[in-house]
Amino acid sequence: MNRVLTHTDPVCNRCNHSFRMVLVVLISLILPSLGFAGADEECVYATVGKTKVIDHDYPGLELFEQSFHLRWTHDSKIVYDNKKNTAKKYQTTKNGSLLLENLQLDNAGTYQATIYDNLGNHMKSTVTRLCLLVPVSKPRLTHTCTDSSVTLRCDVGNPVNVHVTWSRNRNTLPGQTGATLTITKATLKPEDSYACTASIKTSEEKSDDVHPECTVAVSKPRLTHTCTDSSVTLRCDVGNPVNVHVTWSRNRNTLPGQTGAALTITKATLKPEDSYACTASIKDSEEKSDDVHPECTDDDSSPVLLFGMELWLMVLILAGGGGLLLILITLGCVCRSRRQHKRRLEEEEEMRLAPLTHPTRPPPTKGPKLTPAP
Repeated sequence: MNRVLTHTDPVCNRCNHSFRMVLVVLISLILPSLGFAGADEECVYATVGKTKVIDHDYPGLELFEQSFHLRWTHDSKIVYDNKKNTAKKYQTTKNGSLLLENLQLDNAGTYQATIYDNLGNHMKSTVTRLCLLVPVSKPRLTHTCTDSSVTLRCDVGNPVNVHVTWSRNRNTLPGQTGATLTITKATLKPEDSYACTASIKTSEEKSDDVHPECTVAVSKPRLTHTCTDSSVTLRCDVGNPVNVHVTWSRNRNTLPGQTGAALTITKATLKPEDSYACTASIKDSEEKSDDVHPECTDDDSSPVLLFGMELWLMVLILAGGGGLLLILITLGCVCRSRRQHKRRLEEEEEMRLAPLTHPTRPPPTKGPKLTPAP
């Protein structure tokens, strides 16, 4: 007599339970091969060239020693199986996690760990999607100046998805996450240091600290000299002398310790063949003067004095006074000549009009000569 199985039959219950277990195992094996595994999994990020451990999420597996069957696959290809004597492409840790060393871009993909017991029963399956990123390079910090501000630029070689932060004196500046940072010159201090940090999900690099400064290019200095009785003083004339560093050279050899704007040489050490020059510099800007052969004449060393004043000044005064005197004498001569000429004309006019204004008297007649009475 055949036995009819109902839903309350124990044999039927065992069959249903076994069927459900088989169905779960089949789904766990088939879905990864169809590309559904990890479809909703987030990436586990790692850096190219580094080491990554992928866990199977079954704690205590090492306690089973060799009484379990562990298989790892990469994009459905078996890369590790502890029950097969084939060469293993990857190594595992003591607890069976997959160890990936010197990661390359082709290591990215979906990794699945499948664990069975000694009887072949499925115990656990874990799927991990690995995403690899190229490590961020060390950023280089540069700056440019305008009339009112300084702009710092964080230059990163691989700028894709790079997050940038800024710091001043090693303190993070909140809200500053762009590739550039602009500072007004009013807030710029010489002692302040700036740096930028570039980061991706798996790596981070910080630039060197920079003290941004804005300077004006130094102009070419002009070298002059003055003489005294015993020495010669050379002067390095720079148009923009603020924060300018000056050095001196003789015959194109640097004179150690001479960094002032003036250089004094004794006449005893001065040689006609020696040439002197000065160099003015500001940070990255530098200019050198023309070479000069300083010479001193007697007039330069001991000026001639006249009446307690330098000769050239007295000559100037006397020349001016002599010219004025000559002009006065000339004017006096001209005036005197004109007066004499006018007087002569007046005398000639009087002589010409004299017969008309004073008629001539007739000469007296001759008569008998009278004899005085006795």
